[in-house]
Amino acid sequence: MASGLVRIAIIGAGSVSDFHHVPGIKLDPRCELVAVCDPNEELLDQRKSQWGPAFYCTDYEVIAAHRDIDAVVIATPNFTHCHIALACINQGKHVMCEKPLGVSHAEAALMCRAAQARGVRHMTAFTYRFAPSMKYLRHLLKSGALGEPRHFRSQRFLDLPETSWGWRQYKNLAGAGDLYDMTIHRIDFAQDLMGPIHSVCGAVKTFVPRDKTIDGHSCKPSEVDDWSALIGSFASGAVGVWEGSTLMKGHHNKGVGFEWAEVNGSEGSAVYQLVDPNDILVGRHGQTMEKRRVPAEFMKPTGSPRNPAEGNPSTVFRYDLVYEFVSAIVEGRDAIPSFEDGASAQAVADAVLQSSTERRWVDVIR
Repeated sequence: MASGLVRIAIIGAGSVSDFHHVPGIKLDPRCELVAVCDPNEELLDQRKSQWGPAFYCTDYEVIAAHRDIDAVVIATPNFTHCHIALACINQGKHVMCEKPLGVSHAEAALMCRAAQARGVRHMTAFTYRFAPSMKYLRHLLKSGALGEPRHFRSQRFLDLPETSWGWRQYKNLAGAGDLYDMTIHRIDFAQDLMGPIHSVCGAVKTFVPRDKTIDGHSCKPSEVDDWSALIGSFASGAVGVWEGSTLMKGHHNKGVGFEWAEVNGSEGSAVYQLVDPNDILVGRHGQTMEKRRVPAEFMKPTGSPRNPAEGNPSTVFRYDLVYEFVSAIVEGRDAIPSFEDGASAQAVADAVLQSSTERRWVDVIR
């Protein structure tokens, strides 16, 4: 950080980086976007005009070895995460990586061990931990306002086209489908709220072959799930249920989809919703749940330059990913959520795949 700023490179210049990583970097005065890497030269040319001056290249090894880069954000296809992360970690770069960390828990665990051994800051991009109502729900739970936590419930539904997902629909490139892409987020924040998941009984299903591209060309059929569900037992004795799918017609909601995450305790219940992340539903015994505004101190991280009153509420909390990453680097502390959290969630997801195949309860091995 010779300039006094955290110098960040984006590896993977696709829509995820454009949607929240780059806006987060540009919002935070403690960091700067100094490099962008993507194998697609046409996309790089597009990003030059959109993202502004930086070093643009197609080879992540160049980024890993670059002396004037302090940290990287990896937003590439799942099967590339592990080797890109290891290359950057070996060169002493701090790393934030999109989920899932790898195409298996074994890859995620390898990345975690490497980052810990090298002493770099590491972060898994579990976006929804930063939603204001999720942060406040966590506060209510940890403060005892809901009593003893007994039950967690999650539904995440998207209404996506039934055409090809490209690399995302092949096991060797993606690892899994909805389970790794969407449900893994809900596994993560459930463990943040309720503690580690001990065992699961899960199922996955592929309803749509996705053997046509959006322009009608034939392609190899999908090998991954477009629906996933699990029942989980937490180490604390609490239980949970999760369901996710990309095939839920009528749940488009301007691209946001439908999300409901609920914690039921001995004294009360609380609900987070992605379509309304600045409000929370809360109810106690004998009452009907009521909507409450999330208190101001939970609307953004302390010190963040983001104005919670500006922008789409379902979008702007995502910028806090970068704020947390940079804060961890500047303050010399672990980032939250870390690679350890990413690997833990992937261990649960892999147990779901095993449970679905073997049609039985499976203990989570971390």
